[in-house]
Amino acid sequence: MTTEPLPVPSDGDLHEQIAARVPPADVERVREALYAHGIQLTSPLPARRQLVVHRLYCEGAKTDTDDNDGPFTVDMPLGPGPWAIASTLNNAGKSSLLWALSYALRGDGFDAFKRPETVGWFSYVRADIEVAGVAASIRLTFDKPDRPSCRLLSADTLEHLTALTGSQETGPGVRVAATAEPGGVKELIDRFMLDRLGLRPLPLWTAEAGAPKDADGNRDSREDIHGWASYFYAIALNAGNSSILLGPTAYNQLPVKLMQLFLDVPYASELTQINTARKKDTQEGNRVQRRAREDAQAREQQTEPLRQALRDAEEKVTALEADQPDLTGLLADVDAAARQVARDQAALQETEEGHAVARKARLKDEKAARRAEQSSAARLLLGALEPESCPRCDHEIDDARRTAEESEHRCSVCASPLPEVQDDPETRAVLHLRLEERVNASCAAEDTARQAVERSAAACESSRAAYDLVNARLVAARSGSWYTRLESARESVYQLRGALAVATGNGTGLPEVVSDYVTATTSPSDIEDDSDDSDAILEAAAEVLSKVVADHSNALFADLNGEIVSIAHNLGVANLTSVDLNLAGHLNARKTGKKHPFRAFSPTDRLRMRIAAIVGMIKVGRKRGLMSHPGLLLIDAPTAEELSHDNARQCIKTLYETAADDPGIQIVITSIDDAVWEFFPEDRTVTGLDKRQLF
Repeated sequence: MTTEPLPVPSDGDLHEQIAARVPPADVERVREALYAHGIQLTSPLPARRQLVVHRLYCEGAKTDTDDNDGPFTVDMPLGPGPWAIASTLNNAGKSSLLWALSYALRGDGFDAFKRPETVGWFSYVRADIEVAGVAASIRLTFDKPDRPSCRLLSADTLEHLTALTGSQETGPGVRVAATAEPGGVKELIDRFMLDRLGLRPLPLWTAEAGAPKDADGNRDSREDIHGWASYFYAIALNAGNSSILLGPTAYNQLPVKLMQLFLDVPYASELTQINTARKKDTQEGNRVQRRAREDAQAREQQTEPLRQALRDAEEKVTALEADQPDLTGLLADVDAAARQVARDQAALQETEEGHAVARKARLKDEKAARRAEQSSAARLLLGALEPESCPRCDHEIDDARRTAEESEHRCSVCASPLPEVQDDPETRAVLHLRLEERVNASCAAEDTARQAVERSAAACESSRAAYDLVNARLVAARSGSWYTRLESARESVYQLRGALAVATGNGTGLPEVVSDYVTATTSPSDIEDDSDDSDAILEAAAEVLSKVVADHSNALFADLNGEIVSIAHNLGVANLTSVDLNLAGHLNARKTGKKHPFRAFSPTDRLRMRIAAIVGMIKVGRKRGLMSHPGLLLIDAPTAEELSHDNARQCIKTLYETAADDPGIQIVITSIDDAVWEFFPEDRTVTGLDKRQLF
């Protein structure tokens, strides 16, 4: 029973849901971020994929056979529906013809069909096909085994192509659409098939073999692009001995992704793109961080000589600073000596001033004595006041007044006549004695003052000598080799710090102008803005699309599970109770009600389970009005290892009826089983003479 299809959200709905999960972003920002990663959410339209083979033509020459060497030509008319390439013999060329057809359809021979001894026999292969309603003919010319060149023909109608005989490539309505040399054949066919069938390359993230693990145990990965060659596994099925349900690898859930694609699960391809983009961004970020760490480690190793030299220079400075002379005591001694010099200079100045006063007094007294000897006026005034200036007006008493006093007996102070006195010898003797005593006293005072000056001068000289001595010691300490060595060591430290800062890009601890220079010249300029919300948008998009894809996949898988069981029974898989295909690509089969892993099936049953899965996908799609699978199956020897004749007969019958009853399916099988002749009409059977060698 087919479940009702789930509604498919529009691209606008999805953009709004994504924006709602990243509050700062709006719908336009979501579109912009997705577009920057090559992702466009476009509301899906029903797929209509169809690939029909109408003719296979081969030319070549057989060599090194037991009894059948020589040139051959095979011309096989085909079309929709069931076809059998049959023979009653093994090694009759059945698989080789299927390999030649796969080479034309895939651009590379399918390994499961390949027979190494027959590859070199083919020189020309022609496949006339319809791809989504477009008529085309793929022509391969093998100048070297397994290395063909290609010419891709197109025509106005299929009849124009089928009218061409053999290797003929020109005719009405026929044109050469593209060509490729041996190295470009696969790319040409890949591009042609994907374009015509509306398929996108499927990017998957794969761990690189042998890549080192990071701290979290993750290896570097690479983006593997799965194109038409991988999609072709839904047309040419894996061999029976393969444990993979569908596709060339089970890694990264490729089988289930192929099934989602051929079931037309909405937005499955876009979800794969988003997940791949996120992994790519994450890995690139991890690589940037790892490169930064590796660069830092490399710089650490490269700069270790600088670091060691800096440590040595700093240790030298420390040692020199520890041996620094004691300048404190010297400075204190110099200060004390300077203070003593100042005190002694002050004392010397004071004694010199006292000596000058005493000398002046002596000279005055000696002058007074001489005058007394020479002048009666002086003798008269002996002992009287002899001022230097007028006591009232401070006018100086000059020599003229003094001369007048001597000659005219007028007082030098008031200019009045001096009184007449009698010269008394006794009085004069007393006066002379008094003057002599005064002169002696002033001389003694002067001698005392002079001696004081001499003592002060000696003391001053001594203090100056002491000052010069301690100052010389300070100068010697400051100008010694220790300072030179210390300054040289400090200069080395500064230079090494600067060199290390430039080498490491770290200007911490340096002067601001130097630090700014280091930062400007070493900081990378291409670091992305951490504030970018692209990662958050991709994460939200993955969450939104994951739910859509999961919901639709589960609904479709529910229908597909029943089809697989029914078709597998018809193909002869015994005791199959159920399957429960999940989003991890596990079939979850049960036989007689018990778990039965896919790898536990026999090779024959594995092939039949694959056939059931592909045919089931086609049938589920048809019931929903979809043609998401191209409708072509190439099956090599579906009953090769079947021991039960009845099971083999049932399998052949089911394959024939499946393709015969559905005009949208073309199945081409190879077989030596007798049941082929029972169910496949003669016009649906390609065989050789006497049902033996095909060529």
